[in-house]
Amino acid sequence: MKTSSIWDRFRDLDSRHPYVTPGLITLFFLFFLGLDLNIKPEPDSGIEQEGVLGLILAVAQVMPLVFVRRAPLAALSIIFVAFTAHSALGHTVLWVAQFSTLIGLYQVTSSRSDRQSLISGVMTFGVIVVVFGIIREDVDSAIALVLLFAAVWVVGNIVRSRHTRLEIAELTVAELSDEQERAAREAVSDERARIARELHDVLGHTLNLVVIQAGAAQRVFEKSPEKALDNLMSIESTSRQALSDVDRMLGILRNPDDTAPSLEARPSISRLSSLVDELRTTDQPVDLVVRGGPATLSPSVDLSAYRVVQEALTNVMTHAAGAKTRIEVEYSEDLLSLTITNDNSGVDNLTGRNGGGRGIVGMRERTALFGGEFQAERTDEGGWRVRATFPIGSAGLVGPTGGTR
Repeated sequence: MKTSSIWDRFRDLDSRHPYVTPGLITLFFLFFLGLDLNIKPEPDSGIEQEGVLGLILAVAQVMPLVFVRRAPLAALSIIFVAFTAHSALGHTVLWVAQFSTLIGLYQVTSSRSDRQSLISGVMTFGVIVVVFGIIREDVDSAIALVLLFAAVWVVGNIVRSRHTRLEIAELTVAELSDEQERAAREAVSDERARIARELHDVLGHTLNLVVIQAGAAQRVFEKSPEKALDNLMSIESTSRQALSDVDRMLGILRNPDDTAPSLEARPSISRLSSLVDELRTTDQPVDLVVRGGPATLSPSVDLSAYRVVQEALTNVMTHAAGAKTRIEVEYSEDLLSLTITNDNSGVDNLTGRNGGGRGIVGMRERTALFGGEFQAERTDEGGWRVRATFPIGSAGLVGPTGGTR
C-alpha cells in the first residue's frame, strides 16, 4: 500500500511537471558520464584525451534528454551532432551516449508521426555508418549497432501504432456514445410530440363536445329537462372516456412494471359509431358510411385513423358547428381511406376570438408517419373536406400474433 501510494504520487507529479522524469534520467546519465570520462585512454590506443571541447560535446550527448519528451526529434538531432563531432575529434565512444541515443530514437518513433519516425531512422543509420563504418572503421560494431537500433526503431513504431489504434477506438466509442445520446434525445423529443398530439386530439375533441353539450343543456333545460339530462349524461360519458384515453397514453411515463390493462376499450376506427352517437346528442348532424370489409389493422394505424376522424370532427364543431357532416370510411385491398366533409351551413365558434391550433398539422403528421396521404381543402360549395389514406399492406396489418382490436 505504501509503495503504491508513493508511485501514484510520483505519476501525479510527472503528469503535472513533464520535465521531472527526463530530468532524473539526465542526472542519472550525467553521473555515469562523469565516471566514463575519468577513464584515461591508453597512450598507444590512438584515442585523444578529452579537452574542453570534448567535454562540452560529451555533455551535449546527454543533456538533450531533459526535453526529449517535448521535442524528441530535436533532442535526438543534437545528440547525433555531438556524438559525430566527438568521434571525429578522435575521442572515445561514450557508452552513456549510446543509451541516450536509444532513448531519443524510441521517443521519436513511439510518439511522433510516420514522417518523423522515418527521419529519425535515416539519421540513426547514417550516423552509425559515418562514425563506425568510416571514422572508426569498425564494421562489426556498425553491424551490431544497426541491428540494435533497427530493433528499437521497429518496437517504437509498433507501440505508436497501438496507441494510434487505441485513440481511434476511443474516438469511435465516444462518437457512438454521442450518437446514442443524440438518438435517445430524438426519441424523447418524438415521444413528447406524440403525447402532445394525443393530448391535443383527446382533450380538444372532448372539451369542444362538453362545451357544446353544456350549452345545449342550458338552452333546453326549462322546456325539456329530460333532454338536458341526456346532454349531462353524455358529458359524463365523454369525460370518462377522455380520462381513460389520457390515462392510457401517459402510461408509458409510469413504472414499466405497472402493466395492469385498462378496463376501457382502446379507441378504434371500428368504434366510430360511438363517436358519431356522441356528436348527434349535441344536435350535430353526422352521417357515417363504411364501404368494404373491415381489415384487421395494426394498433398504431387503427388509433391514428381514429384520431384523424376525431380531430376532423373537432374542427367541424369548432369552425362549423351545426353543419351537415359526412364521414366516409372505405377499405380496399391495401388502403384505408377516410373522408370527412361538411357543408357551409355551420357557425364558426371562434369568430371574434383568438383561435387556431395544430389540428391539421397533427393529422398530416399522423398520416405521413405511415406513408399515407393527407388533404384538407375547401369544397366547391364552400364547405370543408378532410381526406386521409393509410396503407394497410404489410405495414398496416396485424400479423398472426398481433394484438386484438
